[in-house]
Amino acid sequence: MDLHIHSNLSLENDLSIEEVLRKAQREMLGVISIADHNTALAHVVLEHIDREKYFKGKVIPGAEIDTIADGITFEILAYNFDVHPMQDWLYNKFATVEIRQGLIRTRLLDLAKAKGFKFDKNFAWERRKEFAHINVYRNLKQYKQNDKLFGVELSTGSDFYRYSTTDKNFPLYLDMSFIWAGLKEVIKTIHNFGGVAVLAHPFNYTKDTDVDNLLEICKKHGIDGIEAYHPKHTDADIKFLLEYAKKNKLLVTGGSDLHAKDGDEAKPFTKLKNLL
Repeated sequence: MDLHIHSNLSLENDLSIEEVLRKAQREMLGVISIADHNTALAHVVLEHIDREKYFKGKVIPGAEIDTIADGITFEILAYNFDVHPMQDWLYNKFATVEIRQGLIRTRLLDLAKAKGFKFDKNFAWERRKEFAHINVYRNLKQYKQNDKLFGVELSTGSDFYRYSTTDKNFPLYLDMSFIWAGLKEVIKTIHNFGGVAVLAHPFNYTKDTDVDNLLEICKKHGIDGIEAYHPKHTDADIKFLLEYAKKNKLLVTGGSDLHAKDGDEAKPFTKLKNLL
C-alpha cells in the first residue's frame, strides 16, 4: 500500500489522477490514498470516472492539510473521511491553490519591501508549478546583498519556508495562522467527518525541528496516528516512531509522498518499498 500520493491537484506535480491510478496498478499496489495538499477534490473526481479501468485496488479518501500549532507549521494527513463535507470545508478554509499561494507571495514580498530586501517585482511565477515561498526565495537569492539581511545561511527554498514561518527572529517571519488552519480545528474537523488524523513525516521538516515536542503537541490535540514509513526517514527514525506509536497506541502509516514530474515518478515508490 501507499497512503501518501500526490496528483496534479497539488503543486509541483505532473501526474493526472488517471495516471496515478495507472502507476499504482503497474506497481501492483493493493491500497492507495491520493492525499493532495489542502483539497480532497481527487476523491470527488474519482466518483465520476471508471476507477477500475485504471486501478483494481482500494482507494482510501485522503488529504494533506497544512496546520499550525505553537508557532510551528507542519502537515496532517486526513484519511477515510466523508468526502463531500470535507472538500467543502477545505475549499472554504484554503480556497484554491492559486488563491492561497498568491496571498502568501504577496505577504512575503510586502515583508521583504518593508525590511529593505531587493527583489524583482516582475519576477516570473507559474503559480500552478511552484510554491510561493520557493518563488520568493529564488527572487531574493539573485541579489547577493540580501544574504546579509537573512541573518542565517539558507541553502534551499525549503529552509526559507520553514525559517520564515517558525522563527520569530527571522527578518521575514510570516505567521501562517492567517491562512493555515489551527491544529485543534483540523483534527476536530477530520473526526467530525468520520476520518482519522495522522502526523505527516515527522522527520521531514527542518533539521531544527524538535520531533519529541511535535509528537507531544499532536498527541495532546488527539492525533490518531503517525506516518512512520517515508522515503526521507532513516531506519533510526522509523524505529523511534514505531516505538512511540506502540507506546501511545497510535496508528502507523506509510507513503511515498509521490511528487512526480519530469518522468521521475518511479523513484519514491522504490524508496518506500526498500523501507518496508
